[in-house]
Amino acid sequence: MLNRARDAVIAEHAGQQPPFPEVVSLISPRSAGQAWVLRRWDRHEGVVTLHGDEASALADLAAYVRGVWTNIVGEEGVPEHPPTDDRESVRLYYGPERDNQPDEGYSIYVEEITRRGRTRMVPLDYRFPEREESEQANRDATFHRQTEDNELPCVEVDGVPVFTYLDHKTSAVRVSVHLDSAEDRLVRPDGTVPLSVEVGDTVVLDDSAEDTPRRDLLTLLLDAADDRQQQAIREAAFAAGVLWRSPTCQCENPGEAACCEGTAPCGQLPHLCLAQRPGST
Repeated sequence: MLNRARDAVIAEHAGQQPPFPEVVSLISPRSAGQAWVLRRWDRHEGVVTLHGDEASALADLAAYVRGVWTNIVGEEGVPEHPPTDDRESVRLYYGPERDNQPDEGYSIYVEEITRRGRTRMVPLDYRFPEREESEQANRDATFHRQTEDNELPCVEVDGVPVFTYLDHKTSAVRVSVHLDSAEDRLVRPDGTVPLSVEVGDTVVLDDSAEDTPRRDLLTLLLDAADDRQQQAIREAAFAAGVLWRSPTCQCENPGEAACCEGTAPCGQLPHLCLAQRPGST
């Protein structure tokens, strides 16, 4: 952001237009998912394991508890055999406050799986690179061959590596596309990269570029924002042409609407506004 401000100051001083759009969307790196962490310790060891959900983490802990159940047999309220219910077994062994075993304990919690990435700044008036830009990117493509056992061959175009290799484990030719490192100019305001995949003459995936951001994306942003954030989002959407306001009824309309659709935030419908989008004929 400081680099953008510096470039803007230098360009303005020279009487030039800054080489970037005025209205952008900040997109943080996407989470790769979640994992449930089980930490268990006693006087002899500490163990950390990862699980896909809380139930499997609890089941793992209960399996340990049942293996050492004899440690608490004979205490008040403890049955001779552990319950079949995982949560009840853990509760009886560690106690409701987890203080029955002074030298033992556990914790189960969820963690976000992070991945490499950076915050992107992409224009709200997204446009896929033109023909000349695309052809130049294709000419600049590089091939990375496998040189080590832990590497795979790939072709990289505009920051997008495409791995194609023989996988002896699955006995198949595998193709893997990684979009996290794509150049900012390929990233749409919703954080996705348009992708079309063909096998032979068959299109198996088509997520083609769109001229304008999706309307449902704007709705999702507004629904998740507080009042102050909503105001900033709307200002950015108006500046980028994603929305326009009727001068007659002040209704908000999507950028692709030629005439007012009457989507008034106040809900005063129906109405007879005949206003056209500014600049339309």
